[in-house]
Amino acid sequence: MMEGMDATGTEKIASPATDSQRSEKLKARLEQLLREAAEVEVELSRADGSIQGVPHYSVIEGRAHALGKQLSREVQQRQMSELAASQSLTAKCPACGARCRLESAAREVNSVDGRTELQELAGYCPRCRRAFFPDA
Repeated sequence: MMEGMDATGTEKIASPATDSQRSEKLKARLEQLLREAAEVEVELSRADGSIQGVPHYSVIEGRAHALGKQLSREVQQRQMSELAASQSLTAKCPACGARCRLESAAREVNSVDGRTELQELAGYCPRCRRAFFPDA
């Protein structure tokens, strides 16, 4: 990542007054990307034959909802990855209090939008011989 840039490739702005400007720019960028995703989905649904002729509205709605669920899972993965990357690499064992090393681990979860793999920090206490997942 470049100096002065955040994970989205948007320039970091330090003052609170410009935080709202940054937020507005990010919202506009998100709206544009969502419009592009919708355009690609429409083209894809025609190209792969899942929508032919004049479909029942439920077919259109089903494809749109599936895309929304996919986006939700992507956001969940990104948020959890960034959260795991920003945490300390050690934590106290919840049973004995010993300081233990943490490692990033992938875990499959069932979100309301389907199965997704999330990154989270996992610890192992050699004293207690138990694995644990620290609070974020």
